[in-house]
Amino acid sequence: MMDRPAASRRVRFGIVTAIIAGLVVLVVGGVVAATGGLTGLGGPAGPAGATASGQVVTPSTSPSQVTGPASASAASASPSAGPSAPASPSAGPSAPISATGFRLRHTVVPMGFPLPAAGNYRYGDRWRVPRVGTVYPYEEVRGRVADGTLLRAHDGVDLVVKTGTAVLATFDGIVIDPAPIWRPWDPARYGRVVVIRSTESSSPGYMAIVAHLSSRAAKVGDAVHRGQVVGWTGRTGNAAGTVPHLHFELRAPFRIPQAWAGIRRLLDVFDPLPSLLAADPGS
Repeated sequence: MMDRPAASRRVRFGIVTAIIAGLVVLVVGGVVAATGGLTGLGGPAGPAGATASGQVVTPSTSPSQVTGPASASAASASPSAGPSAPASPSAGPSAPISATGFRLRHTVVPMGFPLPAAGNYRYGDRWRVPRVGTVYPYEEVRGRVADGTLLRAHDGVDLVVKTGTAVLATFDGIVIDPAPIWRPWDPARYGRVVVIRSTESSSPGYMAIVAHLSSRAAKVGDAVHRGQVVGWTGRTGNAAGTVPHLHFELRAPFRIPQAWAGIRRLLDVFDPLPSLLAADPGS
């Protein structure tokens, strides 16, 4: 039989042991909670919030905004991530849209050449060389005589070429009647003409005049395209008796302030030579 003091000591020892065991359990539980839980069977634990696929959801993203290797691959395969589409044929420099800063002798209007590449041609009289006859309100001047009479200048560039050579449309556009635009229109000077108003985005409203034609292949109101045959060279108008040539003019869809020999005028005409040279297949 055990004495009472011994029994009392055993009871106290049991109580202390139980208390210590409880404290151990509490400490271990706190450590586990602080380290984010026990490691899984497949290997070390990932960062907090890691998914089974290895993708990470940051606190600021919603489930639909999960980022990771899978979504990155999808983005790289998207059509929008590929190279940009090639430029359209109409891309490139455009003609001026106003008279501001317009350079009369240096402006290049995107266009086609008015004669076939295989044609035998050369450049003749240039813009503003002397001409005779009455000066109309839409024509260039080169000076004034003592009595005040204006001296006429050439409004275009002549391409010397044999009669009967095909003449080509320089723009996609519409064939128009020159008479309502340039008054008074003088068929005795220009002969047979085809005038094309451009509908191209790089030269909207610009007009090309081809003159002294022997015959026409397009009529007023026709829609034509670059390179289309619109007539054939000839000697009509005041070209009779001259070297066979095609008279070519460019006119803007607005009037440009000009001053020559102290004479100020507002005209839509300008030097077509830079545009011809840029389009010339033989240049």
